[in-house]
Amino acid sequence: SSPESLSDAQAVIDQLGLPSLTIDITPMVQPLIDLFPDMDSVRKGNIMARQRMIVLYDQSAAWRGLVIGTSNKTEVLLGYSTLFGDSAAALQPIEDLYKTQVRQLARALGVPQSILNKPPSADLWTGQTDEGELGYTYAEVDRLLYLLVDGRYTVEEAAAHP
Repeated sequence: SSPESLSDAQAVIDQLGLPSLTIDITPMVQPLIDLFPDMDSVRKGNIMARQRMIVLYDQSAAWRGLVIGTSNKTEVLLGYSTLFGDSAAALQPIEDLYKTQVRQLARALGVPQSILNKPPSADLWTGQTDEGELGYTYAEVDRLLYLLVDGRYTVEEAAAHP
């Protein structure tokens, strides 16, 4: 994770008064990455996402807890996640909220402004953003998904909707 993401996470931890533990997964993933020098960023990112989940499940067992996920409806409908990585949580409490709704909820709950202003990112490589990878904004895709999934519009109706 980037130093900025670690700082943002610590701000939330401090705000909520929670215990925390930071575990560097680099020594766990680097040997596999080193075996394949031509590995692209997506493959590396998937390895890191899966290793994060291994560590989270280990720690949930140590703390006798559950892994709570952050997948939202937009990511689920688009398939924008890593199988056996971020999608593998025991509970997904915001899974029925579109990404734009998650941001509205975060704002209402008082999430620090530095986090609200950040472009969404899995933070798997420098400069990676969700919208950069997807090629469109969450506002655009959420509007379309809402019409197609919740509104049950046909593709033609959704395309013609103002």
